Amino acid sequence: MSIDLANEIEKAMKEQLDLANEVVNSAVDKITNETVKDLKSSSPKKSGKYAGGWKKQDGQTATRSKSSVIHNEKHYRLTHLLEFGHAKVNGGRVAAKPHIAAVEQKAIKSFEDEIRKGIENG
Repeated sequence: MSIDLANEIEKAMKEQLDLANEVVNSAVDKITNETVKDLKSSSPKKSGKYAGGWKKQDGQTATRSKSSVIHNEKHYRLTHLLEFGHAKVNGGRVAAKPHIAAVEQKAIKSFEDEIRKGIENG
């Protein structure tokens, strides 16, 4: 009875890659959904249109892992102006209303924790 070491290593590596892709895909779905909800709740609400415009757009990387982009679909021009403030036409400045940076940092930490937990338990 002979064991083909190269095939066994390849099989084990494929299993690990599939596990990693599964963990990443579930983490991407979970964290992006949470982040969109967080952005909708933390965004400035004058009329509610800006806050309600946050969406996620799914994609896929070359390694078959899922990727997502979170953006404000209808009011994307306002994100930078609201986050950092801007100059008024007749002088002066509009105060910044930071709402994206905190949610971004929370999402990064949650994503790292979710990946770590998934790989340790997988």
